[in-house]
Amino acid sequence: MAFGVGDVVGDLRYAVRGLGKNSLFATTVVATLALAIGATAAIFSVVNAIVLRPLPYPDADRLVVVWGNLPSIHLQDIVVSGAEYVDFRDRSRVFDAIGAYDPAAFNLIGQGEAERLNGVVVTGSLFPLVGARAAIGRVLQDADNQPGRARVAVLSHAVWQRRFGGDPGVVGRLVALEGQLTEIVGVLRPGTVFAFGENEPDVWMPIVIDAELLSDNNRGSRTYTVLARLKPGVTIAQAQEAMNHVADSLVRDYPSHYRGGFTTTVRNLKGDILSDTTAGLYLLLGAVSLVLAIACANIAGLLLVRAHARRKEIAIRAALGARRSRIGRQLLTESLVVSTIGGGVGLALAFWAVKALVALAPADIPRLHEVALDGRVVAFTAALSMLTGIVFGVAPALQASRADLTEALKEGSRTIAGGHRVRRALVVAEVALSLVVLIGAGLLINSFARLQDVAPGFDPSRLLTFRLAPSTAKYTFEKSEQLYADVFSQLASKPGVEAVAAIDALPFSGYGGDRSFFLEAKLNPPPSEKPDEQVRFVSAGYFSAMRIPLRVGREVTPRDTLRSPRVAVVNEALANKYWPHEDPIGKRVAFDRQEPAWYEVVGVVGNIRHRTLDAAEKPELYVPYSQPLFQGWTARPMFIVVRTSFQPTSAAGAVREVVASIDPDQPISSVRTMEDRIGESLGRRRFNTLLLSLFAAVAVTLAAIGIYGIVAFAVAERTHEIGVRLALGARPRHVLAMIVADGMALVLAGTALGLAGAAAATRVMASQVFGISATDAATFAVVTIALALVGCCACLVPARRAIMLDPVTTLRAE
Repeated sequence: MAFGVGDVVGDLRYAVRGLGKNSLFATTVVATLALAIGATAAIFSVVNAIVLRPLPYPDADRLVVVWGNLPSIHLQDIVVSGAEYVDFRDRSRVFDAIGAYDPAAFNLIGQGEAERLNGVVVTGSLFPLVGARAAIGRVLQDADNQPGRARVAVLSHAVWQRRFGGDPGVVGRLVALEGQLTEIVGVLRPGTVFAFGENEPDVWMPIVIDAELLSDNNRGSRTYTVLARLKPGVTIAQAQEAMNHVADSLVRDYPSHYRGGFTTTVRNLKGDILSDTTAGLYLLLGAVSLVLAIACANIAGLLLVRAHARRKEIAIRAALGARRSRIGRQLLTESLVVSTIGGGVGLALAFWAVKALVALAPADIPRLHEVALDGRVVAFTAALSMLTGIVFGVAPALQASRADLTEALKEGSRTIAGGHRVRRALVVAEVALSLVVLIGAGLLINSFARLQDVAPGFDPSRLLTFRLAPSTAKYTFEKSEQLYADVFSQLASKPGVEAVAAIDALPFSGYGGDRSFFLEAKLNPPPSEKPDEQVRFVSAGYFSAMRIPLRVGREVTPRDTLRSPRVAVVNEALANKYWPHEDPIGKRVAFDRQEPAWYEVVGVVGNIRHRTLDAAEKPELYVPYSQPLFQGWTARPMFIVVRTSFQPTSAAGAVREVVASIDPDQPISSVRTMEDRIGESLGRRRFNTLLLSLFAAVAVTLAAIGIYGIVAFAVAERTHEIGVRLALGARPRHVLAMIVADGMALVLAGTALGLAGAAAATRVMASQVFGISATDAATFAVVTIALALVGCCACLVPARRAIMLDPVTTLRAE
């Protein structure tokens, strides 16, 4: 029979009145649901902002990144040279716009305290690609990339406010960037997004596309990332095919440069940016969804108990003529009212949870600053609230509509078999789902603990690190050597400083790259055997300062200068790769095959972890900074490490004072301890592990409550039976065992289902664990036993109460 607005209003009034009569029940249900929905909405808001929302660029779905590949030496998705970018631009026909950029940094002086600014050098074509527009002045244009043009720059809105006080007169002003006068031609609008990690550019400067950049000598100098926008109607597959032809043409036209081949990869920009992020976020979303399902099962059990307690009321209403469908609808309405209130409270909790998530999350998660509760999240939360209300409200509504009125009206009737079975099934489901979440958390905790135990290959304690980047306009290579020597000398003289040294690419700094070289014994190797490894430039005493063990030979010393024989130090991985059955000491390498300047290996050091603790140790070749590879070698930025006998952060002020006393216009940057750097490299794993552990704790708590509730309810229903047993001489421990066994049967059933589910579900976590498999037997066993113990404790509490009953009192009450 149809029902109208009046019926709906009546159902709502009845639901509110009924919940008001039992405020404790309503509060418990709302709190449980709000916690689950709030957590789900918070995680969804992160997924929504980072994964689901389009990039903040015009025609974002058509934006792609074009990488280079050198298959002969197994290098995939690498940046390209300026010459290769120009070839891509001129030879491709599938893009309606294409640009390139290279992250950089610039010393700003003369505007207060010297500062190292994050920057990027770009082609003018990149600005319309990313929709970057000027708040004042103009953006860079293609003409700015031409040789002979004035040196110009565009500022970010943030640095304009911070360093120039928001002065509109900054446009046209000359400032000293990298020791050269540079005209500021514009300031970008606030909110302009370019980088997707922690280092949004402060300064944009043009790439100078001149004859030197395009020369054959620089074709292998790869530093540029290429972005492009597909023409309308062109797919990525079609663009890939077109770029394959471009790459083939380069191999034909420049055979000496591409002896091992050259290919390209065209990838959707959004997918490329999020390639390392999506799996972890979906893992968290899946986990919190399971927690929500557990909460729904828990609430459904509570509603079934409430419906059972109201069975006489419902039976009387039915006997007086109320339709069963109307009764079921009213109970479902009550569930929807509860879910709506819970959803509203959950949304408020999600607002604060999002703030906490953003604060806790590592800064290198892309698009983190975009995370917020927008309209999509609110709509998702509203829909989720309605859905959960229906999910946990259907069972009690059906139970009420199918109840046996005669049985329900009998004095002392105790149960409805169908509802009892449903409640038990819900507890089994809660245990199974909580075991899946708990095992996932256990795997991440186990993995994270193993990762923290990985030795980086050096001693990170009491090490302060910072970056010093001499301006090439002010410092020649020789002057930079003196600058570093002065800094080393003055810092070493400070009380408590044990060692000072430097390297161009510090471990866990994010810096580093491969460089080709030649072995003396194999000067003309086939392309697939050409050495291409990590090459570092170090000062004297670097290995001692870092406490990297010296295996054989010696390390770099102050005697290794431009006037002494060239030397190199290799790590064990490189020695074993290129001289597996030989003594590496005395072997020689060169970086130029035509006019080789030979570097003799004088020492072998231990392997280190360079980027992350879970990455394999790579071959590394160390060259003294004082022995540059080529003529015209310019000053290079270096990371300086200071080992102290005290808390290293206390030395930061002395470091700044020393550098300022030597050159007031020389800023330092990236000041942090080595332990902090290693900790930052673990940021994403720590974040995922923490959240999944919190979800697991909530899941186990809800499951324990569910187990306790079903056993306590069973005890209440069987009070007469328990009293009879005790009166007839049954021992309390036997009664206790009977009750616990009944509850543990549910726990064991849920455990069996949970183990099967976890074995399937955790396979998707293979990329998230380290040092163990996604089906690690030890983790599965420990977590399963722990959950069984929790279940046993949840059964024991009501069971102990049962055996404390007075049989006489119980039987008299019956």
